[in-house]
Amino acid sequence: MNVTVYTQIESRLLERSALVIFLVAIVVRLANFFSIDDLAAFVFVEDSPIYWDGAKAWIDAGYFARLDGENFLPETERVPLYHLFLIPLRRAFGDAVAPVLVAQSLVDSATCVLIAKLCEFLCDRTALFAGLLAAIWPNFVIHSQLIFGDTLFVFLFTGFLYFVVRFLRSGHWPELLYAGLVCGLAIMTRSVALFVPFLAALAAPFVMQRIRGRWLSGVGAAAVMVVATLLVLSPLLWRNATQYGTFQLTSQSGTHFLHWVVGYAVGLEQGKPFTQASHEIQTRLIEKLKRRGEKIPNDMKLEPFVQSRVQMEHVFEELKNVSASTLVRAWGAGAVMNLAAPAIAMDPRVRRLNKSSMMNTTGSQLVDRVIAFLKGNDPRFVAWTVTGIILSGVSCVLQFAGMIILLRKCFWPTVFSCLIIAYFLLINGPVGAPKYRLPFEPIMIIFQAATLAYIVAWLANLRKDRHQESFSS
Repeated sequence: MNVTVYTQIESRLLERSALVIFLVAIVVRLANFFSIDDLAAFVFVEDSPIYWDGAKAWIDAGYFARLDGENFLPETERVPLYHLFLIPLRRAFGDAVAPVLVAQSLVDSATCVLIAKLCEFLCDRTALFAGLLAAIWPNFVIHSQLIFGDTLFVFLFTGFLYFVVRFLRSGHWPELLYAGLVCGLAIMTRSVALFVPFLAALAAPFVMQRIRGRWLSGVGAAAVMVVATLLVLSPLLWRNATQYGTFQLTSQSGTHFLHWVVGYAVGLEQGKPFTQASHEIQTRLIEKLKRRGEKIPNDMKLEPFVQSRVQMEHVFEELKNVSASTLVRAWGAGAVMNLAAPAIAMDPRVRRLNKSSMMNTTGSQLVDRVIAFLKGNDPRFVAWTVTGIILSGVSCVLQFAGMIILLRKCFWPTVFSCLIIAYFLLINGPVGAPKYRLPFEPIMIIFQAATLAYIVAWLANLRKDRHQESFSS
């Protein structure tokens, strides 16, 4: 292609980049939507019924509730924003899931545009690449077609990143006000981001010292962000404080840490499958409570936050028997899984072929567990997974290269981005899957886009040089 023509095409695309990115994204998602043969079987996976039935329970009960038999109980295991997203769609369309998927496709397409806008602050020539890459990104496309709050969360959390990066470039404190409000909404969608605004607030005085030479204004900006976040969280915090005597957002921490985090770590320490280790941990907890004559979680009507506290106490008891090296290996394996697990393996059409469980495999090394997981599995699932692993490996290399490129161009925003990745890798611990990569997926996309933009620019310059050489000769 003639270099001049290429430049003209690129210029026109950049002028209409938001529209181009949005249209490409919505076309890709609708194409995937129409390729699903059985929507009901596709969209409901894992915790989907909690949100779907929870939205219906909220409509019927008139408050944030779940149905327990014939009675409604306050919902304490989840935060409410995704339920609120589903409620108008459930009111209007009943049990039809198609409108939800269309709505999520629109939200996800808007996220792609937001990623491009975020990227403009880091490297404007990379923005179009980032937006188009997000438009076809498998992890986004797949999860936008599931009854999960991840699509809404990623949109909101990308908005938080957008305002924080604007603050890092300008030092204007109102950006942190907007960041706090949007991050509060993200936390009300998925509580995994709970500590992000508070950690960011700790860094704000240092940033203001670097940008403006005045750390005191950074303290004020940090306070504004924290207050804005707490303002959004306040209705749920008030309910939990008045009804349960706690300022925790959810009662999920005990179950999560006991079954998933400790279950995996103990299984790794003892060389047992996850299911077996988790069951034995639960048995030990029940036997201990019976000896004490205390109420047993899940067997009796124990208050949810009390149950979570009892489970967390047992978590620390179990961790005493797990070596530090095992915990490091568990967190390391989880980090690798979260960074490199292929998204295609999460597609319900592919998962339907799976005959094994990655969490239930045994082995001291991650590679051993992956081999055990794939060995004897359905050949079609193995083919999809191995292809995905190879492509994920290539993406990781490109993303690392992009991080190096952006560190040279915009150091502090890139450092902030790396800290966000580190935060989610630490908070997720040994639990690894493409789903848990979604919060920092926009950053990974921008890193990869930076490398692709660099390669395209290098090829364009190479072609230009050859063109000039041929013209001069």
